[in-house]
Amino acid sequence: MITKQALGSTLFGMADILRDKVEDYKAYILSLLFFKRLSDNYEWETENEIREFGKREGRQPTHRELEIIMKEKHDFKIPEGCFWKDVRDASPDKKNEKLNKAVNEIADANVDRNGKAVLKGVINTVRWNEPAPDGSGSKKLSPQVLTALVSYLDAVDLSNRNASVDVLGDAYEYLIKRFADENKGGTMAGQFYTPQEIVDVIVRYLKPQKGNTVYDPTCGSGGFLINAAKYCKANYNNAKAIRIFGQEDVWNTWAIANINMILHGLDARIEKGDTLLDPKFTEEDNELAIRQFDLCMANFPFSQENWTKTGQPKKDSKGKTINKKDGSPQLEYPKEGFTDPYERLVYGTPPYSNGDFAFLQHIIASLKDDGKAGVVCPQGVLFRGQPEKTEEEDGQNRKADDEYLIRRGFLQGRVDHNGEFTDLPAGKAGTHNIIDAIVVLPGNLFYGTTIPGAILFINKNKPEHRKDKVLMVYAAKEGWYKEEPNMNVLLPHDILRISTILESWGDLEIAKTWIDSQKTRLKHLIQEDLDFKLLEIEEYYAEDIEKQSEKLTTAQKVIADKKAKNEKPAKGQFKAVETAQNALDKLTSEKTAKITAALEQSEKERQAIDAVEQELITMLQNPGLRKRYFAVVDMEELEENEFNLNIPRYVDTFEPEEEIDLKQAIAEFSDFIKKENKIDNAIVELLKEISHVQ
Repeated sequence: MITKQALGSTLFGMADILRDKVEDYKAYILSLLFFKRLSDNYEWETENEIREFGKREGRQPTHRELEIIMKEKHDFKIPEGCFWKDVRDASPDKKNEKLNKAVNEIADANVDRNGKAVLKGVINTVRWNEPAPDGSGSKKLSPQVLTALVSYLDAVDLSNRNASVDVLGDAYEYLIKRFADENKGGTMAGQFYTPQEIVDVIVRYLKPQKGNTVYDPTCGSGGFLINAAKYCKANYNNAKAIRIFGQEDVWNTWAIANINMILHGLDARIEKGDTLLDPKFTEEDNELAIRQFDLCMANFPFSQENWTKTGQPKKDSKGKTINKKDGSPQLEYPKEGFTDPYERLVYGTPPYSNGDFAFLQHIIASLKDDGKAGVVCPQGVLFRGQPEKTEEEDGQNRKADDEYLIRRGFLQGRVDHNGEFTDLPAGKAGTHNIIDAIVVLPGNLFYGTTIPGAILFINKNKPEHRKDKVLMVYAAKEGWYKEEPNMNVLLPHDILRISTILESWGDLEIAKTWIDSQKTRLKHLIQEDLDFKLLEIEEYYAEDIEKQSEKLTTAQKVIADKKAKNEKPAKGQFKAVETAQNALDKLTSEKTAKITAALEQSEKERQAIDAVEQELITMLQNPGLRKRYFAVVDMEELEENEFNLNIPRYVDTFEPEEEIDLKQAIAEFSDFIKKENKIDNAIVELLKEISHVQ
């Protein structure tokens, strides 16, 4: 069986072939990988069934029996002439057309019982015969490059005989992460990838159970859903113990999510469309009733403007469009407001300029009466909006705005603009205080945005002892994340900190048990990440080192041949050897330095886990330290703060100033003065000597 690292090596090699050849080379790799997987597994399943038939019947199947085998034993159909071998064996000048025809026919051939083409837009995400944009008549992806790509992947058997779904899925996930890392801070990466560490925190706090339905309304590549399945695999030895549902609006990302589910061997339903305007998961008997799930996990688009899609460009008196500073048009919205036919906005309609509370209300509406959610959102959700003010209070009259009312509704129940409680509509269960916990994250943590984020945990059926409480964790604390040039990252020991506080709610004994259960797992992840880093380094330098070694060998042979003939090599020939040797030494040195750095970082992370264990135990035993990390806030305190959830109101986020040893400081100052006096005296003496000489 192929290992994840070995498959990863193949994928990295494909990336090297495609880099600088096409812009979105990841789409080519992912699509080709998927096609190869389907084809290899189809042929292996067929061979296996024929073999089993022979053992059972003592003969080979007839043509008709073989057709039945093909129809009944495969998850997906592959028409004749559309297999991997057909593309591989096509001549280079015909390979682009052959591959394009194959994936399109596979897409057309696979329909569900409702007649829906399940692979349409999934396997055929790439136009393999697309002409080059320069009008030359050549292909965008040259036949030579495609031939090299196909030859490279051809060496790997991706059937279940050689590659488990775990290996395939994990390698695929790692490749997606690497693509995202290449574009740190870029919007494309952010469209489909949430940092694994954040996903890990949310999944482990929600703890999917057997039989749960798990939903992600903005699923990207499906990271939350995949990891929920992995949690079930680890805890119940069954990744299919839960049913998976997701929706994604961006077409190519939706395709990636579907491929991801198949490569992980999961039976998932991923729909395409705008979740707010066109939710795909509704009740069978009522298409305007939002379907409800046990768990919801999401990282929706931060502060999405124009979420209703009803805004029109604002015009000046001359009819000219008024633009914002970034050049995009200012929008104005109908005064009558937005009416949600699905009745999700029960706590109030958010401002049209910001869809955060629209997404949150959709998620709440999508939860069963005992449902839970973990949602990544911008920190602004915690404090945006102002309460009502009166003349008596502060000399002004101001009605409470919508965002304040919605947030207060999550905590205390639905209120109107006058602060009066109003009952939720029938069937829209939203109990008193559905906010369970809040984790404030550092800024610049997510791909595509520098906006500081937070995790909001929602529970419609909180345990009795937590009903009037909210746990607030300050994870943006200095030293709780690693700063990198393009974006910040959370390391395994940072995750241990956050998850321990979430799990224990400050209980020391629970914290100890949790830490013990997580240390081994996190150290395993560190080792796994190291293995891939070392593999990447090896793959990155392999070709260049090989070429430079060949140059050195050739240059050395020239000199050896000269000497064998008793001829004196020219200076230029010695110089060629020196140049080749220096270049090889440089490459080898760079490779060694990167390997050393990776090993040191890995060891540092392992040691950090042990250090954080002691740090957490010390903190939980000291009330003075606890308040710098987290707070369990009751409803009375929340009300006193006008339901503002900004973390500094509840947790001491100020870093303590470094203590100064006064005796040492005075001694150091005294030494400094003495040195200053010596210098002054030396200058005076020098001036005297100069004056005397003159």
